[in-house]
Amino acid sequence: MSKSEIIVGLDIGTTKVCTIVGELAEGDRIDVLGVGLAPSIGLRKGIVVDIESTARAIEQSVRQAERMGGVHIGCVYVGVTGEHIASLNSRGVVAISEAEPEITDQHVRRATEAARVIVLPPDRQILHNVPRTFIVDGQEGVRHPVGMAAQRLEVETHVVTGAATLVENVVRCVRQAGLTVEEIVLEPLASGLAVVTEAEKAIGCALADIGGGTTDVAIYSGGGLYHTAALPIGGNHVTYDLCVGLRVPPQKGEEIKKEHGAALTDWVLDDEFFSVQRLGDPEPRELPRRLLAEIIQPRIEQLFTLVREEIGRVGMEDSVPAGLILSGGGAQLYGTGEVAQRVLQMPVRVGRPRNVGALAEMVNSSIYATAVGLVQYGAAKQGVVYRPESNGNLVSSLLERMSRWLLRLARRQSP
Repeated sequence: MSKSEIIVGLDIGTTKVCTIVGELAEGDRIDVLGVGLAPSIGLRKGIVVDIESTARAIEQSVRQAERMGGVHIGCVYVGVTGEHIASLNSRGVVAISEAEPEITDQHVRRATEAARVIVLPPDRQILHNVPRTFIVDGQEGVRHPVGMAAQRLEVETHVVTGAATLVENVVRCVRQAGLTVEEIVLEPLASGLAVVTEAEKAIGCALADIGGGTTDVAIYSGGGLYHTAALPIGGNHVTYDLCVGLRVPPQKGEEIKKEHGAALTDWVLDDEFFSVQRLGDPEPRELPRRLLAEIIQPRIEQLFTLVREEIGRVGMEDSVPAGLILSGGGAQLYGTGEVAQRVLQMPVRVGRPRNVGALAEMVNSSIYATAVGLVQYGAAKQGVVYRPESNGNLVSSLLERMSRWLLRLARRQSP
């Protein structure tokens, strides 16, 4: 298939590499053609620590997706995260000529580029400059200004930056796996596309994407992306706690977490047990499942305390009435949503990928949120989908562009 027909999302995580191949379906949905999963050991907290291992994991994941989808993968949209990610909100302004006092796509691009002009250290690069909202002649809250009569156009954008060398290392891993990077995409931005609804963005909400090494946070306000951050805690911290508390190797700790783990002691019955062979023990022992919850619950409470503090740090504690949406592998842990609700005192739900057609049941889990979101992001960037995202994405379909052009032409020719 040609590049315009398929879009590939590559989620390179601390614990797994996920590849999803999709193509456009009716109703702006994405049909999943292939899925590939491979264990990842070459990253730590979103940072590449072993290029060779990461490249091998990428190759394994991509080959699985190719075999399943019957396609050859060449270009990918790659997710990136880590503590080095930072964000800020910026503003750009342009004047509209009196000769043609109508806002055009060019005006929007110029205003957006003006907002991009910020002072950055030489070791950082801009990853995204996402328009949030527009101000036309002092009127705030404009979503789509093209075609409006105006003298002055302002745009508020959300600028995401990252450490240039750390981002380059991710790119090198992908290239070493024989692939071309179409674009580097912030992971919580992709996850938000997949699991957060337009109504939630309009009302105001927060997203917590719990990965292996980090938890990515995105805050939406007034329909736009207001803030993003990466917190240095994730599912691997829970696994480590279990390894120490139970005296088991990491692989066994991860297995116990997935099969028997619980984030709330209240939700575990007294007669529930699990079998484990501790290091140094000659035979397996039966231990109460409540012991797991007693180990896990403090770490999960710490995680959501950090999320609450991050929301408060940017002054948004009263601006997210739609609550918190959870995604990522960590959201699968039994009782996690309830702990989040207790700590943050707001509605909490576990998000699953939306707007998926074929094979939707295969990716109907929060662990696929980022990879599916990368495919949706790529579809919008390539112009094959027009879904007016509330974060201010200016990608529009050819039909909409043509209709606006015809409308302007008719106005000029009218007496």
